[in-house]
Amino acid sequence: MAYKPMQDKIALVTGGGSGIGRAISIKLSDAGAEIIIFARNEERGRDVVAHIENGGGNACFYRTDLTREKDIEQSVKQVIAKYGRVDILVNNAAISGYMGPVVDTPMEEVYDIFKINLISVFYLSKLVLPRMIENGFGRIINISSIAYRKNTPNSATYNITKTGLNSLTKTLSKEVASFGITVNAIAPGLVLTERIIKSRLPGLAEKKGITPEEMMAELTAGTDTKKLTEEEDVAELVMFLAANVSGNITGEIVNISGGL
Repeated sequence: MAYKPMQDKIALVTGGGSGIGRAISIKLSDAGAEIIIFARNEERGRDVVAHIENGGGNACFYRTDLTREKDIEQSVKQVIAKYGRVDILVNNAAISGYMGPVVDTPMEEVYDIFKINLISVFYLSKLVLPRMIENGFGRIINISSIAYRKNTPNSATYNITKTGLNSLTKTLSKEVASFGITVNAIAPGLVLTERIIKSRLPGLAEKKGITPEEMMAELTAGTDTKKLTEEEDVAELVMFLAANVSGNITGEIVNISGGL
């Protein structure tokens, strides 16, 4: 029987129905973890659950709106009632929000992006930590972005939430380290998700008056490795940070951006 480092672990992945979250959910399942997906899109979430179950793994989906405190609380209560604990929390869900100058940014966009990208991470961590502390084990992994150090214009709300996420990561790591719990963040550059390939790349290319293929080549050339980050790269790093072998790594912001 193949060794599965996540055997008997309960892993909760937000935004686990698509993109990076889907890759993380499948990777942790392949390593033996039981997967819980929190997401708004029920069709995609249940599709990942079916994929995992068809491969012999165990997973479940909870439709959860991360902008609503009551939704988060109710979903976590159901998880604890069913499983008794969460061993691994991957805070992956995020939105880009409004892309434009601060002076033009609608305030409702600001509130939504803060709720999803930062406040939900705070609240989910708060809710699952008591059982982690009780059990003397836990892994919290936050998916950040190199936006925290690039600070590109016209994306202030996104940049702020990722910077705040990193601060939360470092602060929380110090509060819970003595209980056998690690808290780390992964900061990818541009990740080649389906949404990026089908939507963002063509949009960027159109603005520059070039083809999507030329845009891809330009972005790739800007990295030291001449390679853009893929979903699988992030999923592999999540699995490493979730494993027992990484028990002395905490409070770190790990860049995975090809040197950007």
